[in-house]
Amino acid sequence: MRNKALSVLIINLLFFFQSSIGQTIQISGELSGLLEADTILLVGNVDIPAGETLQFRPGSNVVATAMFGFNVMGSISAMGNTVSPIIFTVSDTTGFHNLYDSRGGWNGFHFINTPASADSSVFSFCNFEFGKAIGDSIEEMGGVFNIRNFDKIRISDCNFSYNKAVYWGGAIFAEYSNLKIANSTFTGNFCGILSPPYGYGGAICLRYSAADITSCHFTENKSTGIGGAVSFEYADVLLQTNIFENNYSALGGALGYLRSNPIRTITGNLFTGNSANFFGGAISCNKANPHFINNTIANNSCASYGGGFYCNDSAVPVVINSIIYGNYAPSGEQVYIWDIYSAPEFYYSNIEGGYLAFGGTGGTGFNSPYINNIDSLPAFSGLLPHPYSLSNESPCINAGDPDTTGMMIPDTDLAGNTRYAGGRIDIGAYENINGASGILKSESDFLIKCIPNPFRDKLSLRFPNPENKLITIRISDLSGNEIFTFSGFNSGHFDWDGKKHISSTLKPGAYLVSILIGNKTGSAIIIHVK
Repeated sequence: MRNKALSVLIINLLFFFQSSIGQTIQISGELSGLLEADTILLVGNVDIPAGETLQFRPGSNVVATAMFGFNVMGSISAMGNTVSPIIFTVSDTTGFHNLYDSRGGWNGFHFINTPASADSSVFSFCNFEFGKAIGDSIEEMGGVFNIRNFDKIRISDCNFSYNKAVYWGGAIFAEYSNLKIANSTFTGNFCGILSPPYGYGGAICLRYSAADITSCHFTENKSTGIGGAVSFEYADVLLQTNIFENNYSALGGALGYLRSNPIRTITGNLFTGNSANFFGGAISCNKANPHFINNTIANNSCASYGGGFYCNDSAVPVVINSIIYGNYAPSGEQVYIWDIYSAPEFYYSNIEGGYLAFGGTGGTGFNSPYINNIDSLPAFSGLLPHPYSLSNESPCINAGDPDTTGMMIPDTDLAGNTRYAGGRIDIGAYENINGASGILKSESDFLIKCIPNPFRDKLSLRFPNPENKLITIRISDLSGNEIFTFSGFNSGHFDWDGKKHISSTLKPGAYLVSILIGNKTGSAIIIHVK
């Protein structure tokens, strides 16, 4: 009988444990403590009082039933893990696209004048989706996080997908806040309307802040104004070892820096496939003077001015150890300087066309320091997962500034390789771990000019005149899968139509073009965008 009673007790305990962990609860009003449930329905706004903490356990699914959110006077602990992330979402996304309607989204986290005495709020391994910032002027910013006058927030290993705001910060808006964001991804976030003040920072907008943004990935984010991925104003941001690809805005397809004189640097980032409608396919500096160190700015585009880098309104940024190559715009393909009062400086960088190719009034009359720069095909490796790493033949190897004192360069590059592999830092966001001598490509190699790059449908390839020799053109993805081949004769250029020349739809991304002329070869990376 004793054993039977013990068995019944164990079964009852197991049933209680499973039911308590698997249950669904509803929350609203003033709340603190640990929420122990698999599904947490947000059925009204939640207020976390000063001095209290609201804690979510790993694996929780937090589902808002309407436009509800969290007002934080205390602190939040939302710490998932790789196996069991915490998910914040909405039950019904109908109407999410409409920024004038509260339907389809939830109202995020509001740290509005949270007391400085409050404990730190920590978010790790969380997925945030369909946050929507609408309402009055204060609430129309920051689709997931609206932070004002509070520093102690740390976000790491999180995913922000398809959040939006009426004005600034599709996912995160912060003002007077020195928050930290690391190892997180931002995909498909959006902010802005088609009238002033437009949208600043499709994913993140920071004002009067000295934040850290490190090792994050920004892709397919958009804004209607400045900074398709991130926008900084009156700010001092450490922007380090991030990847920006396929973001879009009117100015600064990836990054817009405004009215700032930062001390901390923009270092070790990759900007590729970004685009802008008016100015700065990758980066726009407006009355801002940041230091750009060891960045790779390649294959971005602008429909008007400055395919890679744009300066206006007395901007005096400094560019060191960086690659600005393969960008496209009708005017100032790599660099466009709008006014004579803007005076960017360039040191130890690889810039296609050199300063003579700069566009704009300030570019035509360029007379700022331009020291120890080169103009050579970077010879990217084209190998996944880091196609913009340097091949052993790259002229960027061991060609950076020998003295990097005070540059705040991280110990490792985007691929996790140790910097200074060859005793002297390489140019760009990647370090060649073989420490090659940085010799130019051999005479058997030649340059392929790809116009435009990035491209949408049609692409023109320009290369040396084959002089009646048979040529072979091959286009493949970076895994080596061939998508197009041509063999025949022509006069040194080939027009390729991605819709006409292949049977299936060409997906956005990077592709490798290789051309064989006799026993000589050339190659280039092209970027297809929607």
